[in-house]
Amino acid sequence: MTRELVQYEGSNAPAADGGTALPEAEGQAIVSRSTGRRAEIEHIRNTDFDRYERENLARELVALTEEETGTAKPTAPMPVDVSRSQMLETQEGAQFVMDMERFGGFRAQLQRLQGAIGGLVRDLGDERSQRVFMERFDRSFPEPLRYTIYNHLVIGVPSFVVPVTAEKVKEFAAVDPGRDLVREWGSDAPETIAKIWKRIDNLKAAIGEDGMDIFKDWFNSLEIPHMKRVLQFIARGI
Repeated sequence: MTRELVQYEGSNAPAADGGTALPEAEGQAIVSRSTGRRAEIEHIRNTDFDRYERENLARELVALTEEETGTAKPTAPMPVDVSRSQMLETQEGAQFVMDMERFGGFRAQLQRLQGAIGGLVRDLGDERSQRVFMERFDRSFPEPLRYTIYNHLVIGVPSFVVPVTAEKVKEFAAVDPGRDLVREWGSDAPETIAKIWKRIDNLKAAIGEDGMDIFKDWFNSLEIPHMKRVLQFIARGI
């Protein structure tokens, strides 16, 4: 959920769960790109410190160091400049960048998305569990679908929904993790479930039946605790 958003693929270390390590040429390209970005940030720091602070470039310098040394945590956000460059390499990614520029600015929206997804993934267990979750997501969804999902995450939860009926709440609670979630949400369950279904319906309208089949296959492959966390994430938005 992730290869355009976080740095975990920037290391040449073996990937978790049988994933593929980054090819040497790609690793060298990342180091070269990050070196150029480091020089750019250091120049901004030395000549326009207000911009350096305003754009939180100190954080990006730390991220670049982690990327170069292969010490980045699984959810360490990819520097905005690097993420943008990778996205612009494909038609779908370039469209996503344009959409985010119109939707409040690419930098602001990317950082919101990175923060929200990072929070979700950090709740899923140790670093290996986090890497496995992200790599499986990336393998499950073709690039166009990933960007559509990112778009819908940025759009957020609907401002108004009609709460589902008591019968629909019972259906939702008939199996795990719905049972635990209904107890957790209490009297808010009818509205919260309606928000989840509305967001799923909106996503289905964008990706079609085939895309939704991929989404369902991915979701149904998750462990129950991970299903619960994903549903909480969908309900809350970013």
